Amino acid sequence: MKLHVDKLPGHLAQGLEPAYLISGDEPLLMMEAGDAVRRAARDDGYSERTVLTVARGFDWHQLASAGASLSLFAERRLIELRLSSAKPGKAGEQALIAFAEDPPPDTLPIVVAPRLDRTAANSRWVKALSAAGVLVQIWP
Repeated sequence: MKLHVDKLPGHLAQGLEPAYLISGDEPLLMMEAGDAVRRAARDDGYSERTVLTVARGFDWHQLASAGASLSLFAERRLIELRLSSAKPGKAGEQALIAFAEDPPPDTLPIVVAPRLDRTAANSRWVKALSAAGVLVQIWP
């Protein structure tokens, strides 16, 4: 589901979706959108947060490992994946699709990506995350 950033607070007040993809080229608005989702998740009992930053040479197995690992202290976890590019490559696309289609239990994924161009917006990984949850695109 696509959601305009202005509608995000009202949407979060109604409850969380299984996944969030936040994309855009306005850093402040993206940060505020991410903060709103994290705040709603914290209020809903997601007490542990894992942040993975994707850069050149990123091992995509880390995403599956983060989802599969058990937490010692928290029952519900937030996994935040920060992409440096809207094109994660073949391995990244497969990992994101697998994560969107079969997320670990009691885990809320938040993917933060730069602005999606037409090609990236129509890619399989974006469609999989949008179908599993919410796509928030932030435009200047």
